[in-house]
Order: sequence, then structure tokens, then C-alpha cells
Amino acid sequence: MASPASRGGHPGSFGHNVTVPPYQDLYIYELLGDARAAAHGLGPDYLGLWLEGDTSFLFFSAPAPGAVERLAAEGGLSLRQCHELTYEQWQGGLEIKPWLVGDLFFCPSWDPVPAPSGTHRLLIDPGLVFGSGLHPTTRHCLELLWLRRQKGPLGRVLDLGCGTGILALAAAAWGAEEVLAVDLNPLCVTTTANNARLNGIQMQTIEGPAGDFLDQPAGLVLGNLPWAVQKELWAAPRNLEGLPQMILSGVMRSQVGKLEDLLRSRGYAIIQRREAEFTWFSLWSQRV
Repeated sequence: MASPASRGGHPGSFGHNVTVPPYQDLYIYELLGDARAAAHGLGPDYLGLWLEGDTSFLFFSAPAPGAVERLAAEGGLSLRQCHELTYEQWQGGLEIKPWLVGDLFFCPSWDPVPAPSGTHRLLIDPGLVFGSGLHPTTRHCLELLWLRRQKGPLGRVLDLGCGTGILALAAAAWGAEEVLAVDLNPLCVTTTANNARLNGIQMQTIEGPAGDFLDQPAGLVLGNLPWAVQKELWAAPRNLEGLPQMILSGVMRSQVGKLEDLLRSRGYAIIQRREAEFTWFSLWSQRV
């Protein structure tokens, strides 16, 4: 499980004192195996499941050793260890504060301050998922999406690895004809759907591998994904002709050149390139 502290970034705030989020102490049980089928009847303290490879992380707001031991026995899973963190530690020690991109004012759902004049407020509850807008790759994707919107309608938008759904929500708020948000992680899909409901936004959220959805034409693909995933997604023989534009992020300095070369080899030109902290890179590309 990636360290939340490694995700860095801290956007400017609006001088508002953020109230306490509805998450305090987290008890995270790490099990070897896929616990999705067995994760039921775990009580009111159960918050959700994070699946990463062959490991399941079960989140609770209070200690639940008995429930987890029963689940492990029923599902044939192996309990590795339990982590106890505060919510702030889980989010990398960073407060979630209101922030602005274009004409969208992103605001934590538990502290819904009024939006500045001329902007539209989007409520965000990141829950237990990374993607609160604190990371520079998220900000870069939003900034590039805003620039793309200035050039015309977005059409159908495909958000791969949607996380909390921030990019998908922004696309919908900026007039996308249709938005499909996809993530392999069930907790991300649930969180995205919850954030869509918070804002009264209609979009489709689906759990599954990103590559399963690339045969569906989309005017714009959003993908804040690690290089290990991207190099498989964009490589031949996968057909990318129905995907004229992409805004991609999640790659580091040693990887961005490889991503650019891969995109050019598949018929894309790089329109804009963003860099943060000499580490994180984001690209807006278009088929030529």
C-alpha cells in the first residue's frame, strides 16, 4: 500500500478554518487475498475495502478483530496485520481545504462554505480514497481539463482510475455529454458514486480494469495512473483510434519521456506538458 505521505502537494486555501472531517481514528486490517465476496455483515464500524493486487485492506472506525477473524476464516484469507492511523495521517498529514480551478470551487462535504462569486461549488468527500485534490497530478489534470473545455464541448469523457471521482465530476460540471468513471478498486467506485450523488450529478460508475473500456469511443480520456498501468494501456495492438484526446498524469521524471514516446508512436502529439516538484508530470495529447 503506497504511503499517503508520498503523494505530497498542498494547494492554497481560502483562509477558512476547516472543521473536523467525519473520519477520526482508522483501524485498517490487512488480509492476503480478495475479501470482496466475504465482506458483509461487518457491523456499523465497517467503512469499506481497498483492494490492491492480492491484498485487501478493510477499514473500520473502531477495533474489529472478531469480525475480521470471522471474515478471514469464512473467506479462506490470511490476516497479516492491523494498522491504526488518524484520518489526517492516512491523507498524508494534509488538511482538506476549499480550492479553485477554473470556475469550479471544490469544497470538503463536511464544511460546505459558500462558493466565491461567479463559481460553481462541488462537494468532495474523499472518504478513504486518495484523490482529495491535494496532489499536484490531480490539480494538473483539472487545469488541463479546464483549458480543453475552453476550446469546445468535451463530448463523451472516460475517466480511467477515477479514485474519488474529482476529474469525472469536473468534466460533468463543465458540460460533458456523458461521463463514464472506471476503477478496479471497489472503494473508489463507491466513493465516486457517492460524490456524484452529493452534487446531483448523473454519471456512470463501473468497477473493472481500465483496458476493458477503451473500445468505447470517447472524445476525451482522463487517466491519472501509474506508468506500469499506462504502458500497457496505450501499447499496440490496442486500437486507440476512437480516442482523439487524452489528459494523462501519474508519471514521474524517469517515466514521462517513455510515455511521450509511446503516445507519439501511437499517433498522438503533445499539446501541453506540466511539471510539479521536479517529480510529477502531466500531459495533454491529441491524435494527429
